Amino acid sequence: MTAEGDPRPTADNAVTAPATARQAPVARRVVVMAVAGLVAFMAACTSDRAEGGDPAGSSDAAGSLSAGRSAAPDSPGASVPSEDEQAIRATIDRLNATASGPVADQRSALAAAVDPALIAALDQCPNATTTLRFEPVYRDLREAPGWAAPSGELAGTVYALPALVRIFTGDRITGTDLTTLHLGVQQGEAFLTPLCIG
Repeated sequence: MTAEGDPRPTADNAVTAPATARQAPVARRVVVMAVAGLVAFMAACTSDRAEGGDPAGSSDAAGSLSAGRSAAPDSPGASVPSEDEQAIRATIDRLNATASGPVADQRSALAAAVDPALIAALDQCPNATTTLRFEPVYRDLREAPGWAAPSGELAGTVYALPALVRIFTGDRITGTDLTTLHLGVQQGEAFLTPLCIG
């Protein structure tokens, strides 16, 4: 029996605060480690491309979102002819060259990249105030037979290409989005459906 006011715990007045106080630093360390791991994971998934347009490292920045394929991280499936893949890459690269630059430059590049039979739909787009950079997941490039845009059918072999979109206001990234681009490839040229840029 202890005297009243004696700070030593007994079976009747056991205080759990010291045990809780010992657990708090452990819980904080676990939370800090979890947050640090999440930040490292997010940084790896959203790394920007190197200056020359090549992906950071050896795989496409968005390509790490797809797993379980035996193909190289930046290569489409075997069913896509290499000539078609190269035409698609060239079209995307021309558009991306105008990202974070003058809006009028990207508008011109977009007009050149849209299927000529569908270009009239661009006249219905509001004036753009931003530019876009597409980060395609080329390993998920696939044929999309029978797919048609609301503005009409693409000529040639139609492909679907998932992509991360980075939205630029001036030279600053002000947003991101995910999309599936549809491109028609014919005679070594790849054309997009009309895209309105905000």
